[in-house]
Amino acid sequence: MIDPELAWKAVQTRDASANGSFCFGVLTTGIYCRPSCTSRQPLRKNVRFYETAEAAEQAGLRACLRCRPREAHPTDPAAAMVQAACRYLETNSGKA
Repeated sequence: MIDPELAWKAVQTRDASANGSFCFGVLTTGIYCRPSCTSRQPLRKNVRFYETAEAAEQAGLRACLRCRPREAHPTDPAAAMVQAACRYLETNSGKA
């Protein structure tokens, strides 16, 4: 269950660590986003919170083209670096 106050705080601060735990929809635009989306901040009265992208879509919202909430993204830049290092090691392991 989503705590609306904590979720709204995550949206206001664009908290990337909240990505994946919920998404928020803006009723006036018909769009749903990740908590870290850099789009213009909506008015609180127009925002609804959803546990999944599927739930937001069932409510009639469409995915944001800026943050692309249906696509997998690492939650922070360090995660992308670790993934790149793992791919390098997988490709180059055993080569001396």
